[in-house]
Amino acid sequence: MLSKQKFTEIIGNNLRKIRQEKGVTQDELAAKCGFYRTYINLVETAKRTPSSYSLYRIAFALKVEVDRIYPSTV
Repeated sequence: MLSKQKFTEIIGNNLRKIRQEKGVTQDELAAKCGFYRTYINLVETAKRTPSSYSLYRIAFALKVEVDRIYPSTV
């Protein structure tokens, strides 16, 4: 089982990778989700663990399935 910190790091890394693949800035993603850019940054840098609903909103804004953001080892 992953620790909460490792889980959060993987989510942040996956989110950053997907966002960059889509060519979306943190500002643009935040605007699409209704979040502040600083929140997106905190998630990507593993300083904040997002709720399931927040991940749903982020995935919806990026037009990807939520499971692309979650760790593959879960």
